Parts: sequence; C-alpha cells; structure tokens
Amino acid sequence: MSIRFGITCGGDFWPPEDIRAVEALGFDGFWTGEHIVYHRPISESTTLLTWAAALTERITVGPATYLLPLRHPTIVAKEFSTLDVLSAGRVIFSCGVGGDYPREFDACGIPMNERGRRCTESIEIMRKYWSGERFDYDGRIFKLRDVDMLPTPAQPGGPPIWVCGRQEGPMRRAARLADGWQPYMYSARRARDSFCQVKAFAAEADRELPDDFVFACFIYVSLSEDIAEARIRGVKELTYRYDQDFSELVEKYCAYGPPARVIEYLAQYVEAGVNYFVLAPVMPPHRRRAHLEMLASEVLPVLSAMEPAPVT
Repeated sequence: MSIRFGITCGGDFWPPEDIRAVEALGFDGFWTGEHIVYHRPISESTTLLTWAAALTERITVGPATYLLPLRHPTIVAKEFSTLDVLSAGRVIFSCGVGGDYPREFDACGIPMNERGRRCTESIEIMRKYWSGERFDYDGRIFKLRDVDMLPTPAQPGGPPIWVCGRQEGPMRRAARLADGWQPYMYSARRARDSFCQVKAFAAEADRELPDDFVFACFIYVSLSEDIAEARIRGVKELTYRYDQDFSELVEKYCAYGPPARVIEYLAQYVEAGVNYFVLAPVMPPHRRRAHLEMLASEVLPVLSAMEPAPVT
C-alpha cells in the first residue's frame, strides 16, 4: 500500500489560495482540527471542510479528529452524508472521544464517563444510516425506531471511518468497527506497538483487517534550514495549541529542521507501518505556501518511494 499525505490547518482559517495549493502541490487530503469550546480560537470542522471541498476537486477532506460524543449521531450522519455528496465522494471521517478539555463536554451537556460508549454506538448508527435501509437501534445511550436517511452518501456504505485515540478502548473500536486507526501524538515505536495491537484485537473479534486498512499518524512539521529556529517555532506553536509547555516535549511530537532531518524523523514512522501521514505544518501564515512547496518538493518524494513496513 503506497503512502498518502494530508495537510491539516488545525482549525485555523486558511484563505482559498492556500487550500487550493494543498491540492495543486500533490497532497492527498485536507484536514482540520476539532473543538467546540476551547482555550484558543478554532473553527467548526464540518463548516470548514465544506469550504475546503468547494475549493478543491481531487483531494479528500476530513476532520482530524472529530469529537463524536459531543453530537447526536443522526445529525452527524446527515452532515457528513451531505458533505460526501457535495464533494463527489471525497470525505474521510476520523473520530475520537476527546476528553482532554472537560469544559466543552459540560458546555454540550455530555457526561465525560459516557464518551467511549457514545462513540461506539454513534459509529454503528452512522453506518446503518449510510446504508440507506430502515432500521431500529437499541443501545445503552441511543434508542432509535424505524429510521432511515436519504440520500445516501456518494461512497457506497458511506465515508471511510478512522478511529483516533491513545488508549486500549479506541484501539478495540478501530479493530472492530473502523477502516483505519490513527493514534494521536505517538512516537514511532509506540505507533508500531499500537498497530500490532489493533491487528491482534481484530483477530480476537474474528475480523480480518482489509488490505486497504489505514494506519495513520498525525505529526507536526516545522521546516527550516536553521534547526534552532525550527525548534523554537515548534515549541511556540505546540505550546499555543495545547496550552502547556512543550519545550521538553517537542522532540517527541514535532519533526523540525531542514528537509533531510524531517525525512529522517518521518521515515521512522514508515518503518513502523504508517501508510498515511496527517502533517500539521508549523510556519508563519505568510510563509505557508513556501512551507507547503518545500514539503511537496523535498520531503514527500523521498518518503513516497518508501514501502510501509507490514503490520503483523
């Protein structure tokens, strides 16, 4: 399976020319972050993705990652089914349980201790809606009777669903229900361990993962010929995004420096089995196009020639 590359705007507003550049430069997808109530400004993901889909023709669009427990699955199914139709089948749906910012669960009236179960039931319900058939659903959280949803998505069965997370629960969810597993803020070694664990959980559930099952990773990238400058930029950006000091953590979660150093960092993930990178570029807004061009011309060709390690 060849490696694919997406770019995330992280919930920030990008002007049309920058979104179009993601497609023109050969990337495979455009992604955005997701929060409702948060410590920094961040756009609502479905609206932003609709904007991106309207500005592009080829690339996929998706949330990285959608906090599924915060909404009712009927509404989510309708929104993303419509987006899939409008984009001619270019949606990928990556979802997780969240929980790192409890204020938004309070704001949405969702108990934190239900978020795992809500995510599981929501995935099951969305799949049923996207089939176009009438159904009943009797879950612990959601109870539906004689419902259906038309029109169906452009992609038969609906957009691919990836599960994102850091713990065993999401791994089991991905193994049983999803088309991909996207660990969040993992080292290459930990990513590899999680890929193998997902495969083992799938076997426990009597499921053989398909050949096109996605093992993805989300990674920040700060490109600069000046390593010190790239590191400073990475620390500043991640500290801002997560409201905590990343001066001692940046090496774990950000590829920084000149192209050769970034390639060396990302190659570890290819060797771990990653076949899709969601790259979060770290750069001043006025340098965004130059950063994307450098990624596309000097980093992607080298990584694209590599073969992801098989996950066993």
